[in-house]
Amino acid sequence: MSARSVIDSIARSAEKLIAENRRLRGEVEKLQAARERLREQNRSLEAKNTELERRVAVKELAAGLGGESNAPHGNKTARARVNRLLREVDRCFALLNKEA
Repeated sequence: MSARSVIDSIARSAEKLIAENRRLRGEVEKLQAARERLREQNRSLEAKNTELERRVAVKELAAGLGGESNAPHGNKTARARVNRLLREVDRCFALLNKEA
């Protein structure tokens, strides 16, 4: 094998590597953009889920407080929610008293 053919072979290999590198960099950019879109969609869906969970809790509380007989858990749900809220208020008062 002559020196020239070795050099040509190395040059072709280098060109292939450079082309493959460019292709892979383009693919990485596309995948990163897709990942960002999916992350944003995930954040949006999580926010929507949180809002819907809040709405369900409010409706269950209202149904329990309203004494509806078809409420899923009736007064138990309402009583538990009110107790949670009262505990939270008590914690807030305790924090305010600590600061004073």
